[in-house]
Amino acid sequence: METLLTKRIKSLTHGYRPKMPSAMRTIRWADEVWTPSGIVDSIRFEDYPREEQYLCKLIDTACYSDRDNHTTAIMHPRLVFGQCFRDGNKEKSEEKCRGCAMREHLWNVGMMVTCFEVKITYADFKSKNGHNFHGNENYYCVPKALAPKIAPEILDDIGILTYYEGEKGFGLRKFKNPNWRDIAAETKTLLLYNAMKKWCDGATFIE
Repeated sequence: METLLTKRIKSLTHGYRPKMPSAMRTIRWADEVWTPSGIVDSIRFEDYPREEQYLCKLIDTACYSDRDNHTTAIMHPRLVFGQCFRDGNKEKSEEKCRGCAMREHLWNVGMMVTCFEVKITYADFKSKNGHNFHGNENYYCVPKALAPKIAPEILDDIGILTYYEGEKGFGLRKFKNPNWRDIAAETKTLLLYNAMKKWCDGATFIE
C-alpha cells in the first residue's frame, strides 16, 4: 500500500523542470507503468530540443523551399541572395548576426522519456523491486535525508531528486544529475504504448 508521501512525490515528478518550459511544449505522464523489467513508479514523455541551429534567409537558401525564398525576395527586393547585406560576405557569426531580421532560430525537437522510482526508506531502496530505469534520463526520488546514503550505491548515470518541505510548501530538488541514455525506438514505443493504456482506460496493475 502506497504511503501519502509516496503519492505526493509521484505527483511532483509529473511537472518537474520540463526541458522546454513554454506554452508550446508537450508533456505527458503516467504512474505504475510496465517496462521491460517491471513496473516503474512514474514515467514521463516530453518534447526536448534535440538540436538547434541558426539560419540566414540570405546565405542558407538551400535550407529553405523555393516558396520561402520567393517570399523573402518579395519582402526584401533590394537584398542579394548568397551574401550578408551588412558586409557582403558569406560568413555568419554570433556577434554579427545577433538581432538580424534575416536570422532564424530553428529547433529540431525530439521526444524524451524520463523514469522516476520513489524510495521512502533505505530498506525500500535495497529491495529488489522498483529499479526499472529505461528512460533517456532516470531518477531515484527520495526524502532529503536519504539521498547522501544511497548516492554512493547507485549507477553513475542515475540521478537523485530529493523531497523537501518548508514554510513555503514542498517540492523536489536535484541532488545528483543523471546522464543521458540513448534508448532504442522499440523500447520507447513499448513504454509509450504501456503508458497510453493507463491514459485510455485507467488500467491498474498488481505486482
